[in-house]
Amino acid sequence: MYEELEYLLTFWKPKRQQLIFVGDYFDRGYANSQVLERIWQLEKDYGALCLRGNHESMLLNFIKSPTNYFNHYVLNGGSMTLSQFLNISEDLITKSSSRRTVRQLKKKYPDLEGWLDQLPYYIEFGNFICVHAGVDLSLDDWRNTSDYDFMWLRDSFHKAENHTGKQIIFGHTPTMVLNQDYNNSSVWRQQMKWGIDGGVVYGGQLHGLLISKTAVIDIYSVSILEGDLHDNS
Repeated sequence: MYEELEYLLTFWKPKRQQLIFVGDYFDRGYANSQVLERIWQLEKDYGALCLRGNHESMLLNFIKSPTNYFNHYVLNGGSMTLSQFLNISEDLITKSSSRRTVRQLKKKYPDLEGWLDQLPYYIEFGNFICVHAGVDLSLDDWRNTSDYDFMWLRDSFHKAENHTGKQIIFGHTPTMVLNQDYNNSSVWRQQMKWGIDGGVVYGGQLHGLLISKTAVIDIYSVSILEGDLHDNS
């Protein structure tokens, strides 16, 4: 969702603020290649930090083992991403050899696999944990959460008591689901957990939090309504 990302970035002050992305940069959106190039540019020029989400994991699995993971990736929006990355139709993606598709992908984006492979699962910043899906709150030390759970947790994290003493910012589950209201894509907050995946790809919102080391200072949100962008902060 490239235009929405660009609009949200207008609220960011590069000279004073660290930029952190919580994952899911690909799949289902209309401009996956532009988003990838923009994120790489923000990493290079501004030291942006990018976390690993389940969609990054699915793409990496597909690149490493195309035959085994092609169907799973395509079922989760991967054909759209591959189509845009390689500038060929989704129909050709689904009909082509998965190994051939990976060869094309590696030729066009030789650094992609290595980049995906080094993405961290979480970042600690002051009193905050930033993570894609959640942490295992049944553990004495949340840092022992499995790699899979960092990227895929849902209900068991959302409903559990947060005893970490930290505030947790996460994405992964659209806030319409967390808010139990398809028309409510606002940021979800409960027990010092902040759900910020507003499901913009489904017609919701793209959210960003401005935080200090101890508190959420502001919330910025971008919606798509009839093709127009609106600031809902």
